[in-house]
Amino acid sequence: MEIKLVSSTQDILKTVSTAARVCYSGLSVDELLSKFSPEDNRKLIKKVAGMGHLSVIEHAVFTFSVPESLKEELLYIMMEKPYLSISHIENGFIVTLNLRTMKELQTLFPEFKFTKAVAEYIPEWLA
Repeated sequence: MEIKLVSSTQDILKTVSTAARVCYSGLSVDELLSKFSPEDNRKLIKKVAGMGHLSVIEHAVFTFSVPESLKEELLYIMMEKPYLSISHIENGFIVTLNLRTMKELQTLFPEFKFTKAVAEYIPEWLA
């Protein structure tokens, strides 16, 4: 069994950029969802993330199936970064975490197999 994506937020860029704008814009959510182009959204997220405001990227969520062989890595991650949900299943785990946690794992545990696998799902506009 390898690490496999089970599910994720549908339109990550739109979800994250709308979350970034909703607090400071006088527009309705419907307007925020329809008014801005993907390029506008990428520019906003690069700017916001570049300023260290990573809370908006927490709105994108991913769920993975993870083999039993990575149990030690997952336990170690949980001790250092308890922002993921882990459920034991036959032959492995179901792990749910947000985009911010995925990004932070790259810095904390770049050598872990789990980190390398989930990093493939970090959008290029956040890299």
